[in-house]
Amino acid sequence: MAYQNQNQNRESLEEKYLKEIKGKLGNAYPTILEEGRDELLFADKVKGLLEFLMNIGQGKEKKENISSSQLRNIFSRVKRVEKISELYTLRPKLAYVYGRPSTKEEMKKLIVLLDDQIKKVKNEKQLEKFKSFFEAIIAYHKFYGGGN
Repeated sequence: MAYQNQNQNRESLEEKYLKEIKGKLGNAYPTILEEGRDELLFADKVKGLLEFLMNIGQGKEKKENISSSQLRNIFSRVKRVEKISELYTLRPKLAYVYGRPSTKEEMKKLIVLLDDQIKKVKNEKQLEKFKSFFEAIIAYHKFYGGGN
């Protein structure tokens, strides 16, 4: 019974994180994997997402809660993916990073987002859009001085 409650708490927390992320990305969220997405709007939304996750702006102190090494490790695997089935095998790796005691809340939010998008990839064009989405995350993380 305790395991069931723990699992339900984790799932409801993941739902909360995803709802928060969807709110930050707004109308760009459903277009992450779309062929004809507005790239300018999309880049602005990803930039805003990283500002939110890293606590940038409005006189706030930047948070160092998204690990560059964790991001690079996951992204290096994503770049090597050639088939959609290979992308799906990254989900357990994401679950491992999520479950580590040292993983901060902001990184967990990003992992929930990535996992949600991986589940939606159904063709090669969407795979390429996912890769470009992840690349934008890496770029804005670096732009905002993410480094630990």
